[in-house]
Amino acid sequence: MKKQKLYIFGQLREQNWLTAETAGELLEEARERAAVVAHPDIECILDVLDDVSRAWADPDYHLRRQAEKILPGLTSFSAQMIEQGFNAISAICRRENLEKRLKGEFGNLSVLDAGQERPHLDYRLHALPRGVLLHLTAGNVFVGAVDSLISGIITKNVNILKMSRVDTVFPGLFIESIKEHDPAGIIWPNQAAVLWKGGDETIETPLLNAPLTVIFWGGHDALLSVKARIGASTKLIENGPRYSLAVVEGSRIKKEVSPYLVAGLAKDLSLWDQQACSSPHVVYVVGAAAQTHALMEALYDEMVSLSEELPVGDLSFDEKVEIRKVREIARMMQARGEGRLMCPEEFSFSLVLEDDPVFKVSCLNRTLFFKTVKSCEQLIEQVRPLSAYLQTVGLYCMPETAQQLGESFFELGAKRITEIGGMSEGHDGAPHDGIFLLRQLVEWVGTEYRATPESRVERLLSQIYAAPYYRGILDKAGGCDFEHFMRLPLLDRATFYKHSPPASSDILTGPMTDAYIYASGGTTGEPKFTLYSNDEYRLSTDLLAEIFKNAGISREDRVANLFIAGNLWTSFNVSGRALENIGCLQLPIGGGSDIENILKYIRLFNVNAVVGLPSIIINLAEEIAKRKLPIKIEKILYAGEHLRPQTREFLQKAVGAELIRSAGYACVDTGPVGWQCQYLEGSVHHVCDDHSYVEILEPETGQPQADPTAAGELVVTNLTRVLMPVVRYRTGDLGRWQAATTCRCGFSGRSFELLGRCDDLLVIGGINLMPVDVAAGLQGLPVSQSFQVVAQNVAGKDHLLLRLEAEQPLPDDKIVAALKKGSYKIAESLKDNWMTISIEWFKPGRIPRNERTGKLKPIIDDRH
Repeated sequence: MKKQKLYIFGQLREQNWLTAETAGELLEEARERAAVVAHPDIECILDVLDDVSRAWADPDYHLRRQAEKILPGLTSFSAQMIEQGFNAISAICRRENLEKRLKGEFGNLSVLDAGQERPHLDYRLHALPRGVLLHLTAGNVFVGAVDSLISGIITKNVNILKMSRVDTVFPGLFIESIKEHDPAGIIWPNQAAVLWKGGDETIETPLLNAPLTVIFWGGHDALLSVKARIGASTKLIENGPRYSLAVVEGSRIKKEVSPYLVAGLAKDLSLWDQQACSSPHVVYVVGAAAQTHALMEALYDEMVSLSEELPVGDLSFDEKVEIRKVREIARMMQARGEGRLMCPEEFSFSLVLEDDPVFKVSCLNRTLFFKTVKSCEQLIEQVRPLSAYLQTVGLYCMPETAQQLGESFFELGAKRITEIGGMSEGHDGAPHDGIFLLRQLVEWVGTEYRATPESRVERLLSQIYAAPYYRGILDKAGGCDFEHFMRLPLLDRATFYKHSPPASSDILTGPMTDAYIYASGGTTGEPKFTLYSNDEYRLSTDLLAEIFKNAGISREDRVANLFIAGNLWTSFNVSGRALENIGCLQLPIGGGSDIENILKYIRLFNVNAVVGLPSIIINLAEEIAKRKLPIKIEKILYAGEHLRPQTREFLQKAVGAELIRSAGYACVDTGPVGWQCQYLEGSVHHVCDDHSYVEILEPETGQPQADPTAAGELVVTNLTRVLMPVVRYRTGDLGRWQAATTCRCGFSGRSFELLGRCDDLLVIGGINLMPVDVAAGLQGLPVSQSFQVVAQNVAGKDHLLLRLEAEQPLPDDKIVAALKKGSYKIAESLKDNWMTISIEWFKPGRIPRNERTGKLKPIIDDRH
């Protein structure tokens, strides 16, 4: 007797079967290898398998040619079907498809390597290999064994594959092909393809009671045998016998049978000679018998053609006997007027129509039953006895019927609904037989963190130590504990960008890949740049979506995004994705668009909410008011600039705004820092505690305020940004803490009031002047709420140049009088002749703004 070739962890051995002794050795070696196999990165594994994919796609690949010679004699498949199998194996191993499969089940590939941080949930998720997998595969389709093996490989397990007695060659050839493309030995040494006599308890009892995972593919009796002997420490994943069917709504074939339908049904019936669990056994036509006959006749012609292109394999004597039985019974029924048989003389396929609507299991090898039912309800009742074994249902129905049948079949127990023509295909990342297989091949474990500010800060410091800049200051501070955090120097913009790309990469913890790059640096000077990893970007926009929802945006709103787009700017992009997460109707207009277009889109789609910069929203409101347009904007979310109380009142009058709230306090460097609920007034924000650690410090000294409620500079640490960390970052914004209390929305963390920019405080003419002082005087005048104050020195004396926007200029003395009335500070300074004032007029929207951001700088000090 010629010995078989068994592939055992990198060694090709010639022996017929495993013995009890060699099985024990196999198991022991598998356990040893399990400790090593989990180490390679998933990217390395995918690279190897992608190379394997390209090899099997090549008709001249030497192992493929070898398999082409051997497989026809081992399996019953034709040469053309075997070629289809090689193409399927290439597709299974292709990197693109493997990534779909992994992402469909795991979401993020990092769970298989270092783990995936879940910042809002305060833990890191890991998917660890279960260790040793024992694959008990069926011999009906040789591709199935490879598919099961790949599942174990990409989850970093050690794999023992029990080969089918039908095919004892191809698994070894496939592992050999991995070895040829895996010179580092990260995959092939951990695979075994072995053979033993089914039912040999001296081998199966130890294996089925070992601490490993058994993946079973096969028939009912074999499954019962395995389940009866499975041990308490052994995990069993069942892929037992399943049956599938197709359903055609008769009304769709009243006039003619669609060639698309017929080609799809022929493909589903023929692929793998009906051996796959997704192959249809029965076609039900919901309608009249004439429609069933028409479908059967059209399929016959298609099958004749397809049988030449993709012939059935060599059938065994027993298989031919079973087909003859089916055909003889069908002929008898046809003679009695109770059915119909359509088949060629040879055994290439058999189409059998039966009046009895009860589901019937086919003898396979392209034997398909046709049955007619009058209604969907009757169909479900006929299939109900099959519910425990129902797998795929292929539908060719009207949309309403397809939805109804889909729901009914899922309730009945079907695991998969698809179109006819797609029964034999399947989708990477989709569940199989009611489970996600890859998820079953790993252990889900988590590293949990305490949800305290101190713990979050310490975790961040340990993550960013890899960055040369942070490593230096952390070493100088003495470590990564919270007490060391408080010793770290404040991070100003000049330092941040000095160590950031493109000037330097010292502040980065990793390579500039899998990331977004955005412009930063404020509204003056050349733009600087900041990086977010794709995961960090998604996390920030998910958080922003929650901020928008808490501020009042809902799915029912029609929202115009009026942030500035382009030029590597963030606000338009992140707001768009946040609105997408909410599910509202959004109009990505962009604040840089022509005012005529903005107004046109708002009216066309009845926009009721806008998000954008205050200066852009103000300009829009002024145009609406000036033109007396019947536009009401109920909800306004603003960000990027401070919104003064006077401006709020103007927006309420001009566009009927009922809700005016912050779109979140954030900047490109810090990400989201604060948010507003419906109970907060003015510029008070709740802190995004799980995302940011916020300090309010004395601007001059950088130390905590003696009075905790005093105004100071907001200093922010982003707790979730690791690629380009932001630690103790000076925002340049003024704020003050609010009294600790639980908000009516349920938030019990810290809250602060945003007071504007630190550089918005102008010392001029003996007074401390802020934009709000000027806005108080301008309120009620027919001028824009967008203005700019420029401090100048004229003849050795402070001079205030006030730039205003209006359609028609007003007399200067009227403006000065209004300013004196609105602010006692301005009145006293002018009275005592400490400063002078002049007015410079611009048309609405014409005061020079930052070309990149669209922001208007309210205070400029030109005294040099």
